[in-house]
Amino acid sequence: MKNKLLIKILLLSLMFIGQGALAQNPLSVKQIDPQAKAKSDTLYNQAHRAYSNKNYEKAIRLYSESYEYKPSADVINNLAATYEKIKDYENAIKWYKINIDRYNDRDSMFNLGVTYKHIEDYSKSMEYFQRSFTYGVSRGGFSSALLYEERFSDIPNAIKWYKKAIVKGNLDAYDNISLLYHDIKKDNLTASAYYIATIDKSYSKKEIIDFLKNDWKIDKATLKKAYELQKTLVPDPYTGGID
Repeated sequence: MKNKLLIKILLLSLMFIGQGALAQNPLSVKQIDPQAKAKSDTLYNQAHRAYSNKNYEKAIRLYSESYEYKPSADVINNLAATYEKIKDYENAIKWYKINIDRYNDRDSMFNLGVTYKHIEDYSKSMEYFQRSFTYGVSRGGFSSALLYEERFSDIPNAIKWYKKAIVKGNLDAYDNISLLYHDIKKDNLTASAYYIATIDKSYSKKEIIDFLKNDWKIDKATLKKAYELQKTLVPDPYTGGID
């Protein structure tokens, strides 16, 4: 009898806790509007147009109204990005974090990394770039590498993350790792190999070979070695020959 009474009290307690939580987070009147989705979509499109016209204050108001009718990751991300555009970094960070916490939104992870870079909090920037990369954002790997190279002067980690980005198909990483090997490590063979690997991805064969021969003064023997080397460096090497 005593145990049954305790169970009943516990159930009643849980019921009141649940009611309290609901009372703290009620659906807004706008969200229960039968036309909520249509109104949200209309406001969202109007916000896009305002943003395109560089009327950022209006865009913020319209994105906010769209969010009130129908919260979504896309609306929040655009709202945060608009705050970032007017350099209101406090609100940008706030909304990106809401989007990450609520929807685990990978675009907001990357964008938050950019925001922290703007305010020169490079450790936080790195954290969110790498977090976005784990969710498939190749730019997160590239941006991590760039931070390691330019802000931390950590060349081994820069190379490591450029390579990670290359595996995920980030084309900018090919250019940067080539320049890093050429300018910093003075390794023309590896630098040339990564550039050759960009043929038919970012550049034509003629553009790459002419650049390596004329700008970097790479001799024919080194070009041949670089062509073979790039087959071992990247997941999708160029295989069309260089003659």
